[in-house]
Amino acid sequence: MAAESRLDHLEDSRFKEIKRLKKKHVPHRLHWYLEEDYFSEELLGLYRSEVEQLRRISDEAFYLFQRATDKIVNENRLDELGIPASFHACIEYSWRNKNKHPFLYGRFDINGGLKSDYGRIIEFNADTCSTIPETLLWQPLQLEKLKGNPQSFNTLKYDINTTLSNLKPLIGKENPVFLGTSFGYIEDKENVNCIIDIAYEAGFKPFYSNLENIIFSDEGVFHQIGDEYEDVDVLFKMIPWDWMFNDEPELARTLSELIINDKVVVLNPAYTAIWQNKKFLAYITTNFPNSILAETYLDKLPSLYNYVKKPVYGRLGENITIEAMGNSEARSDGDFGNQDMIYQKYYPLNKDLENYSYQIGMFYTIRASAINLRAQQSQIITDDCEFMSHFII
Repeated sequence: MAAESRLDHLEDSRFKEIKRLKKKHVPHRLHWYLEEDYFSEELLGLYRSEVEQLRRISDEAFYLFQRATDKIVNENRLDELGIPASFHACIEYSWRNKNKHPFLYGRFDINGGLKSDYGRIIEFNADTCSTIPETLLWQPLQLEKLKGNPQSFNTLKYDINTTLSNLKPLIGKENPVFLGTSFGYIEDKENVNCIIDIAYEAGFKPFYSNLENIIFSDEGVFHQIGDEYEDVDVLFKMIPWDWMFNDEPELARTLSELIINDKVVVLNPAYTAIWQNKKFLAYITTNFPNSILAETYLDKLPSLYNYVKKPVYGRLGENITIEAMGNSEARSDGDFGNQDMIYQKYYPLNKDLENYSYQIGMFYTIRASAINLRAQQSQIITDDCEFMSHFII
């Protein structure tokens, strides 16, 4: 690869540092993150032209995802993604009834996109997307500390509220029960609780319960309050669909039948299992060639000199290999090494003068809703990264 020019790096003048916020001035939902030393004390400035480009490519990508989903569902080709046949009917039903099974939110990960670099979307975190507390709560707190009435690109809370408010009358109850669930890890619970807060504002009756305490039966989804069991109308899960249909097929079967029989709405919907699957990116590359998404293939093509090898349902930057001109550039360990792999053309991350790499995240709801940034001194952004807020220059 060509030697990097320092002129291509992010200028120091883009960064503004603020004093560390004290714990007593930070919402309780962020206390765990503070203890992890995860938040950067700097904010990165983005030009309006950069924000507009990121918004535009995200809009175009979401349109591509919808067109490709229509095609793959209508042609009954979900088996090409390795999704079990037992889950196809649920995916098809939720997709064809999107008004009652709306997409709530996800995040496009974008390489490049700053300075004169044209951004490429490398994946869509469309199923169990995190970084909600950071984006909803932390970014505004830091922004308040900057002088001059600064702005950021962030309408995420409003947009999620809009989707939930539009869903509520379709449930047919005055105060539908909204249950958030996860495996119980602190970070997952804080993400879920942020959505629960918004559901309350949208007129739902919200609760939280770990997955192990929820009852799934042929009659519906139930959670216990005292000695009573309450019927759940909307289940918001920080539980991957792929984990369900691969590792807990009986749970996936029960939930599928409940969805198809209109006994529960699950967010994000079953069709996001398509969007989370990186084989779908290869499907788009083949059937909808474009300059928005990083070119993705099921096999390593001879012409693909600079590429990234990734697991199909990998998360947290694990089990990724970057190869450049035949030489291994970077590699990460993880728990997804036994999955099928895809091969994606390599597009480098933007870097600063201290060689930190920056991953842009664009939340998508009913529209492009919020930008966030993760930074790390590595070509692969992992769970060891820092979260960085932004402001518009």
